[in-house]
Amino acid sequence: MVGIGGAKSLGNQVADTMKLAAGEVQTLVIAGCGHHPPEEAPEEMLAGLTGFLAPYRDEWAATHNSGPQPAQA
Repeated sequence: MVGIGGAKSLGNQVADTMKLAAGEVQTLVIAGCGHHPPEEAPEEMLAGLTGFLAPYRDEWAATHNSGPQPAQA
């Protein structure tokens, strides 16, 4: 699970709350960002999600050997 929050809003509190429900939580606090990371810092948000999802993409690619493979980030 990934918790992404803006430094000007909840920051690490997002991840702290998620840790109550999930064992493995990765945290990204985006500096200078408020309550809407996808709108205020889309590049940073995408980079955080891409890094979080990369292992799952690679696992999928290793087990599904048909068609074009996802581009590497």
